[in-house]
Amino acid sequence: MLKKKAPIMPELVPAPLWGRSASQMLKGKAAWKTIRQDALSESKDACKKCGGTNGQLSCHDIWKYDDKRGIATLIGFEIHCSPCDSVAHAGRAIKMGYGEMMIGHLCMLNGWEPDHAFAVLQEAMDIWERRSQKKWRIAVAPSLLKRYPELAELPKFQPSPAAY
Repeated sequence: MLKKKAPIMPELVPAPLWGRSASQMLKGKAAWKTIRQDALSESKDACKKCGGTNGQLSCHDIWKYDDKRGIATLIGFEIHCSPCDSVAHAGRAIKMGYGEMMIGHLCMLNGWEPDHAFAVLQEAMDIWERRSQKKWRIAVAPSLLKRYPELAELPKFQPSPAAY
């Protein structure tokens, strides 16, 4: 079910990788500001998923997971509005009490009925459960390292527990 193309899908970061993001590692540093500004420019200051421009726009890490080898590769960044970011981080949205809003946005953007959205979310949670049992290594796509050499430290980065 998760393989179908849709404007936005829930992305549940495996528990061993919580907090291990470019934004956490580079928080407050010039490199993160450059990455975020580049992503904003590339998206024309609008959400990459829905085109929205209202509210806070966040810069979201895009990951590719190699389940067989246990490698999570940072492959890019994209801008999300708050509702789209809640879908991308569905588990966090539910934990923070925004589950109903998140499901509503998922349905609206993808043209789904709530039952289908709940089924897709359940499948994403099943994948999260399996992935959370694994040990993961982090890699950064060579194209990103070339553009942002500061990301070379990401595989070694260990966030403080307060980061997640």
